[in-house]
Amino acid sequence: MTSTAGPEQFTLTARVAWVEPEGSGGVAALARDPMITVDKSTGSIVAIDDAREPEPGELVYDLGHSLLVPGMVNAHSHAFQRGIRGATHRRQRADPSSFWSWREAMYAAANALDPEGVYAITRDCFAEMLARGITCVGEFHYLHHQADGQPYADANELSKQVIRAADEVGLRLCLLEVYYARAGVGHDGPLPEQRRFCDGSVDRYLARVDGLRELAQSRREHRAQTLSVGVTPHSVRAVRAPELAELAAYAHAHELVLHSHVSEQPLENTQCREEHGRSPLRVFADAGFMTRPGAFTAVHAIHIDEPDFALMADQNICVCPTTEADLGDGIVPATRWREAGATLALGSDSNAIIDLVTEARSLELHERLRRQARLCLRDERGHVAPVLAAAVTTGGAAALGRPELGRLAVGSPFDAACFDLDHWLLRGVDPDLAVDALLLAGRAEAITQVWVGGRRRR
Repeated sequence: MTSTAGPEQFTLTARVAWVEPEGSGGVAALARDPMITVDKSTGSIVAIDDAREPEPGELVYDLGHSLLVPGMVNAHSHAFQRGIRGATHRRQRADPSSFWSWREAMYAAANALDPEGVYAITRDCFAEMLARGITCVGEFHYLHHQADGQPYADANELSKQVIRAADEVGLRLCLLEVYYARAGVGHDGPLPEQRRFCDGSVDRYLARVDGLRELAQSRREHRAQTLSVGVTPHSVRAVRAPELAELAAYAHAHELVLHSHVSEQPLENTQCREEHGRSPLRVFADAGFMTRPGAFTAVHAIHIDEPDFALMADQNICVCPTTEADLGDGIVPATRWREAGATLALGSDSNAIIDLVTEARSLELHERLRRQARLCLRDERGHVAPVLAAAVTTGGAAALGRPELGRLAVGSPFDAACFDLDHWLLRGVDPDLAVDALLLAGRAEAITQVWVGGRRRR
């Protein structure tokens, strides 16, 4: 293919890049010395050529001995939880040292934040994500009101602080706006420490979502799409079954993605069966969450009954390996989910660690420990790296309803991360094995540049 780079375009080249050539059917592969041409006004890729000589007057950025990959997509984050990093690793007398005791520390942090505090901790979290090559995040956001549950003058005040933080950092944001109604089975409403999560009714929640959808739409009319919105019941324990059906109907009517925590803990499954007589995934299915292909993302989905795997055949599973290990949740049966036809995505969740390269490697290593075997998440050629690369890019993009992201392909925004192949983590690696080495032995610290929408952000 011959480039037609003009004054309104620029071209980048690197030693190797993970690209989707035209005619590849969306299959990414490693290209040597590619020439990637970007339109300055739209920030989108207009051509991907094999190695060639620059045209007269063509503006070319040579990234040198580097690996260029698509910007990574973080499908599940709680930004404010970065504020308790390191604060939950000292066991107290009579502390059960479980997910449930960790949750108490998280609640304390959540209730200490005012709007500026939400903005500051979110900005710091998002800035760290960008530095680690993440160019789009799904923020599972449930801090909505004041600590006593009363709305701010603008009911979307805290959501707008999250948007403000993403704008300042330069990160694309899918605001996964959470609906939270009660403390759990046997509770009519929230605990005192959960009041700021709750709107009080589905109608009040959806009124807020309407406002956020309008904001996202107005921004799309004036600039590149940097903001989208999702409908997000927190979990079956926090939301009643009739409310789930209302939320699903709204999301489908407006073509919004649906996310929820699912079967993170065995106790959740036990309580769900006591209340509903069936598993959490079956409750979501009965509420209509799986009627639109690719619309629903189950976060964690660890403790799953065999018949329920088929329910997610054309949906998404977001795995958060470092958080799941940190909380002692268990290991996601990733191979089984792939066999069932689900798309795998990755998230940083509690943000105790922000590094999707580490999350990708942990996804494979956890499977090796679970199955006592090697090379578990492999494609038809027996290669693991392409499967992990998809989870960290196009899988997350699918989960957030942004299929154009997570790929270096003509027509997609130029969102990319550049890794230095001379960094000590990758030095001496055959460039043809760069993606394998990065995802199975590297970390995100080897990043030197990050681009979002054709604009260098780092």
